[in-house]
Amino acid sequence: MKRIITFLLGVAFAAALSLNTTAAAAANDEVDKHPIDVALEEKIDADSSTAGMIEASQWAEEEWDKLLNTNYQALMKKLDKESQEKLRNSQREWVKFRDLEFEFNGNFYGGFEGTMYRVFAAGFRADFVRERALRLGAYLEQMNER
Repeated sequence: MKRIITFLLGVAFAAALSLNTTAAAAANDEVDKHPIDVALEEKIDADSSTAGMIEASQWAEEEWDKLLNTNYQALMKKLDKESQEKLRNSQREWVKFRDLEFEFNGNFYGGFEGTMYRVFAAGFRADFVRERALRLGAYLEQMNER
């Protein structure tokens, strides 16, 4: 029974990841999966245990955060002073929102019984940071097309 639950959890997580990957790719005009998404899927395939999926999601969150910061810094260098200030303010507010969402997310899923909810919480965090990293990357690409 435990193997069936683990398998179903893995399928649900992969399906959610696939839906988010497809939506973000369309928004970013990407055709191929991002290398972080590919590596995340490989990590989950290599260890689909609850701990393995959580660890993979935490790794992905860290990688998306690195990309977010890289994209932010590159974008700041391309913007005029007024736009830099607007982006800086936007990013500060996004960080506040992220922290509040993560707090709510942890509290929300912490109220459920079962380890699968820890996987959901970790996956949510990675996806949340992913969206912002890709959004900043899309802005950067558009600046480069000018």
